[in-house]
Amino acid sequence: MEPTSPWKTPNEVMQLHKLKRRKKALQDRMKQPLCSTSNETSAPKIVDLDFSRILNGDKRKNPFSKDNAEQNKKLKLASDVQLDESNDKTLFALLKLPAKVVEKPPTEVNTEKLSTFSNLLQKFTADHSVETKPVEAKYKHLTIDWALKTKLRLMSTKPFAWTSKLKASEEASGITGFVRCLDTTSSPTLDTSPRARFHQTCLYWQHPQLPWLQLFPRSSGRVAATSFIATNPELKDALHREWTESFRSLFQLLRALHCPYFYVCANTFTCLFRAAGLCGISEPCALISPTTRGFRQTLRQEDIEFTMPLRPDHKKRLNNSEEERPKSSSFDSCYDTMDDSKPMQNAQEKDQDSADEEDPDQFLSQLGLETEDLRKINNAQARASAAAESSVDSAAQSLVLVRGAEAQALFNFLLNCKSIVSDTGPFAGVPPTLLSPTAFHGGTLQSLKFRENSVHVEGKKYYSMELRGPVLPTAVPALFALLRRSARAHYSATFAHLQPTLAFSWAAHAIARDESSKENEPNQFTKAFNKENLSDCGISEDLLQLFCSPDPSMVKSLDSVKYNTEDDTYTW
Repeated sequence: MEPTSPWKTPNEVMQLHKLKRRKKALQDRMKQPLCSTSNETSAPKIVDLDFSRILNGDKRKNPFSKDNAEQNKKLKLASDVQLDESNDKTLFALLKLPAKVVEKPPTEVNTEKLSTFSNLLQKFTADHSVETKPVEAKYKHLTIDWALKTKLRLMSTKPFAWTSKLKASEEASGITGFVRCLDTTSSPTLDTSPRARFHQTCLYWQHPQLPWLQLFPRSSGRVAATSFIATNPELKDALHREWTESFRSLFQLLRALHCPYFYVCANTFTCLFRAAGLCGISEPCALISPTTRGFRQTLRQEDIEFTMPLRPDHKKRLNNSEEERPKSSSFDSCYDTMDDSKPMQNAQEKDQDSADEEDPDQFLSQLGLETEDLRKINNAQARASAAAESSVDSAAQSLVLVRGAEAQALFNFLLNCKSIVSDTGPFAGVPPTLLSPTAFHGGTLQSLKFRENSVHVEGKKYYSMELRGPVLPTAVPALFALLRRSARAHYSATFAHLQPTLAFSWAAHAIARDESSKENEPNQFTKAFNKENLSDCGISEDLLQLFCSPDPSMVKSLDSVKYNTEDDTYTW
């Protein structure tokens, strides 16, 4: 037989606690009449120990209430008042008022109009339920989510208007509409069936395409044998040459406003290039997430100016002795040339003041410190600065934003950077994956993998469809527009994101908010032509209106979306 455990479960502890409370309350009631005598010569009172309340199972005193003299007096007064059960224990009796106030014949009491405790409780519960009832916000449009999605699951009460088997005409029309960037809903020659349009929304362009490797998403952390590509220099160089041409083609299309955006998915980071005009920004930009201190230091060495919009304000500056930046500034630490908010005159004065100051090492040496001590102090300061700089590594706050002409410098850096290609692991020698919604040199036309089935939830049958692969930002609103035209039923969608790319939507919202706060006329004048400039980028007119909107509320990360057929609205 096993020995009993010395530990007690929470239920046993609470039972012992309640037993002690009851014992203490019983002792207090037994001692209270004896202690209430004020005259020593008076005759002792007869103590009436009435245990009927405990035997009848009535509710006892709250053990967590304050035990003071005033409350004991109220409890003693309440014990003298005999409540009539037929009187429904009115609010006056519960407030411990004199018995003559509550002693009324039951026939004279209107129980419907009486402010009884039960009626008040019901009224309070009803009011509270109305006040705390959440109100779902409904929208007529979807928001833009710049995060890449690895999986999308659709749920509907009615079967979908397409199946996994496509006719030859439907597949041909879907491919033709996607490659030529046509609107198949109004085409007189192409197949306009729901299956053809669904196939069109599932297509995307990718480079490179290696059938034996899954190039999206990349799991560089898993342990696997080194790819044979790394051991074959000729094959590795051929892949890199083809990737260089594809990358250059994509960037030139983006500069010419014929490609709205594209992704560069490396082993350790993901980069998003956006064309000028998207989200109200009148210049091309690039976002990289996640980054490390070494990567950011390499960008500084290449003279690539960048900002970190998601970095906390108290970590943007490491040198407290320098002039403080505004709280709204999102510039990276240790990169002072990015501060455009300071006038040129202040910068010159700062440089002159710094030149007039003495060398810190020389000043400390004059105080008697030796060279070894100075070296230790400098090393400790360098380690502290490096630790503060590395505190956001591989997190959402490490996102880097490059704008304008610096995007061209970043493109040149990535084009010639050898470290973005791994030398070990399953992706050794394989260049980063390029994903785009428009055709480019060397791009391979790919399609999302989808599967249909039915599920039963709480006795109801739902039709489910799961799409796997890189779901691009333009594919989500296009798919929902197709569902709205063909399904005519309630449906919902849930997404599985590529975790590092969630920072793209957060940063895009912050950037759009900062841009909307600027009220300079040239900027507003440029934004008016963003939609017209991107008219040949391959996005439909409806989606272009959504992607070119400068409203910050139009950019948001979506985890799930629900469509309501009654009022044609979305909730998320």
